[in-house]
Amino acid sequence: MTMDFSFNKGIYKEFRDRLQKNASSPEETAKHIAAAIGNIAQAVNVGFIKASFMNPSDKSAQNGAWTLFEAPEGFEPAALIETYRTSDNGIINFSANPKKKHKFDEEEIQAIKLIALDIFAVLEKTRLASMVNKARVTDAMTGIPNTNHIMQKGLNLKIAKELSHYTGIFINLKNYKYINNTLGSMAGDHGIITYAKTAHAYLMGKGEIARLGGDNFFALVKNEFVDPFIQTFSSLDVSFNQRNVIRHFSVQARMGIYPINASDAMGEVMHGGSIALNIAKNACGNDIIYFTPKMLENTMHEKQVSATFQDAFKNHEFVVYYQPKIRVDSGELFGGEALVRWNLGDRIAAPAEFLPVLEKEASICQLDFYVFETVCSDLRKWIDAGISPVRISSNFSKLHLKNKFLASDILAIMKKYNIDSKFIEIELTEVSDFEDSVAMQNFVNKLRERGISVSIDDFGTGSSTLNALTNIDANIIKLDKSLLENMSKNNEQDKIVLKNMVSLMQELNKEVVAEGVENSGQLEFLKGINCPMVQGFIYDEPLPRSEFEKRLKERRVY
Repeated sequence: MTMDFSFNKGIYKEFRDRLQKNASSPEETAKHIAAAIGNIAQAVNVGFIKASFMNPSDKSAQNGAWTLFEAPEGFEPAALIETYRTSDNGIINFSANPKKKHKFDEEEIQAIKLIALDIFAVLEKTRLASMVNKARVTDAMTGIPNTNHIMQKGLNLKIAKELSHYTGIFINLKNYKYINNTLGSMAGDHGIITYAKTAHAYLMGKGEIARLGGDNFFALVKNEFVDPFIQTFSSLDVSFNQRNVIRHFSVQARMGIYPINASDAMGEVMHGGSIALNIAKNACGNDIIYFTPKMLENTMHEKQVSATFQDAFKNHEFVVYYQPKIRVDSGELFGGEALVRWNLGDRIAAPAEFLPVLEKEASICQLDFYVFETVCSDLRKWIDAGISPVRISSNFSKLHLKNKFLASDILAIMKKYNIDSKFIEIELTEVSDFEDSVAMQNFVNKLRERGISVSIDDFGTGSSTLNALTNIDANIIKLDKSLLENMSKNNEQDKIVLKNMVSLMQELNKEVVAEGVENSGQLEFLKGINCPMVQGFIYDEPLPRSEFEKRLKERRVY
């Protein structure tokens, strides 16, 4: 459209220049337009100007109407209306009324249309920018703030020196896979949306919550509202209409609580909450965990173990020790347990320092097979050297059960070193936690069919241990050392339990080994209840291969 009307072009240029002022929302842009439009409106005899936006198809759209100009002397009712379609199928309407006792001529109409087009362009530009900015800080699924928003919120509070007035809460909704599988993904989504919107509404004026993605949230809650928030949102009842049937379910939450210090940055707050939440995920029966500095130390240690494991493995820093197993009646060495240690150069690290970390990330499987192959290699060396070996037990984590070729892999290593089954014992840890009992039974059966001994470690701990006796064809039971520790406190009930446990195992034709025997009182008690075999410091600590070999050569009797 050419500007062929005769009003002052300087006024129009001034108007256009003032429209370029940056604004963060259509409302702010409308204020800029209203401040800029007065002179040009009077130049074309406009008495009233109004603009509005509407998008019926988008409930989240920011609809609005703005009065941009109104002449003191009033205006005529008949309006010139221009309508524009937006990029997202919305509508921007522009209406201009002539001032009182005036009718627009053709030149004024052309000028007003040009002004209207300019106003549409700047409103649409600002509106689209506002939509992009909103999308950048808003979770699309729930409509509540996202990670970008909560990080900026924390930064603003930090700048204002108010961040320590809040507590950071990292939230994870529990068992969401189960909800999705049983009620369907629509119900699962409804639960997440309901939890998000309810928490967001609750925190108005009390804090802020953001969805980080999936079933994870992070909240900044004013300190005085932390306890009520935890109480309200650790469990939230949800109703869902599923094919005209109202379903009810509860959304349970784990929370990692981080009390914020004045020196903390927002990144530290979220990291600390995440650490506490991870502990809550692994803490049986405790879904609310408060962060402590010790947790950060443990996390740094875990990261160090994880980061250095593969290099340590390649450099053969892991070494296998053997702890003797002794017959109580004769003091004869009859077996041993392979136990891994980490040679750090300046010291030997005990299993408790690294095995729990490797268990978390499944690297334990790689290490278990390394230990087992070392055992088979050592057995072959002893046999070839004319040294009569004893049966050696090697530990396997529950994570191995996911490997359907586990039994075949074990047998292949034994075949590689030509090891007789009578010298091998596979020790299963955390039997009560195995999720796939059928796969577990099949694995054990394959080993027992080949004459390989299978032992249940840490027996007597966990509610499902007794069930394992009927479900798993293990021929050896290792009594957990905690049973002996309790017995040492002169607890008569524990002594009775231990005595009857040994008797029961023997009636079931199981070999029984008591581990963690450390003093003569424990040993005498075990002799008195006819526990046939023991393992512990009272006889020998875990030994390097060379020291254990000496015990084999001399057929040590303790």
